[in-house]
Amino acid sequence: MDSSKGFGHYLDRTVKRIQLAYQKAFKEKNINLTIEQWVFLQQIYELGDIASQRELTNLNFRTRATTSKMITNLVEKGYITKSLFEGDLKRYKLELTPHGRSMIETLLPFVKELRTLGYKDIDETDFQTFLNVLNQIWRNYEHVNVK
Repeated sequence: MDSSKGFGHYLDRTVKRIQLAYQKAFKEKNINLTIEQWVFLQQIYELGDIASQRELTNLNFRTRATTSKMITNLVEKGYITKSLFEGDLKRYKLELTPHGRSMIETLLPFVKELRTLGYKDIDETDFQTFLNVLNQIWRNYEHVNVK
């Protein structure tokens, strides 16, 4: 590894390459979603009845404003609905519409194929090492307060 660039360079270039591959694949399939929108949609699907705006903000390490904009876009596209949880006037509940559920069920196999491409030629031991390194880097920076 070229330490003059730091590991951030390698992380950033890899993430950009993955994003470009997904964007190209989505465009070829006429999928009207960004990669981030897909991630939010899938998380709402997986969270089910407990899906909330607050939960998505925390899961995706985004600001409330960024999460709100993403949710607004998904509502406008007809993939989800947004309402208040019963008895909680501060928490927004997110639910898939039938159109959103159909999109998830249609795209999930395709997205799994794209993810499989990323794991190609990487054995389980190397992948676990990779995750361990990423988690250690995460822990190394947890005490840095950025304001």
